Amino acid sequence: MDPKSIFSELRDEIESGELPPGSVLKQETIAERFGVSRQPVRQALDRLLGSGLVVRRPDRSLAVAILSEQEATELCELRAILEVAAFEQSAPSLSPLILRTAERLNDELIAEYDPLRIEELDQNFHLTLYIGCKNTRLLKSITTLRQESRRATIHQTRGAQERIEFFEEHAAIISACAKQDFSAAAQHLRRHLTQTTARLLSMPTKDRS
Repeated sequence: MDPKSIFSELRDEIESGELPPGSVLKQETIAERFGVSRQPVRQALDRLLGSGLVVRRPDRSLAVAILSEQEATELCELRAILEVAAFEQSAPSLSPLILRTAERLNDELIAEYDPLRIEELDQNFHLTLYIGCKNTRLLKSITTLRQESRRATIHQTRGAQERIEFFEEHAAIISACAKQDFSAAAQHLRRHLTQTTARLLSMPTKDRS
């Protein structure tokens, strides 16, 4: 396996939460896992380090980065700007059928326990609200930013307060859209992204060594 493939697989595991923040990445363990020498692993880890997904600790080991509160806030503020813009373009085309789809996705999300499935349902919920947005560059930028915040799903265990907040905030957006109060819906969306999501992203995770 080449360094690019190793990098891509580790990156996906970090972004999905399979490798949570604080996880230590050991060259020998990764090399054994992929059946390669340490050289391609070292190159893959260097790429992860350059991307900001991992950091070098005081003992020189590498670990999955933990977003600071400021970094999480900045990421979610940018997401809010772009996603509210996409929502405002899409809002006039949100039919009752589309809103029922969003409601079904939200119902599935609160019952799910698999972090990967939670992330998928959350993404599909938001994309359903932006279905009428025709600005492909805007949607592509939103997708890129979402990849950085996928780790928020690891804190959404079933029955947790964070999961309940996500569900209720999504429901508030749907309710406002059903009343065609798109201004209120946009406010709910902005609050959802800048408060709850940012807080989840900056939550500490136990260091795994």
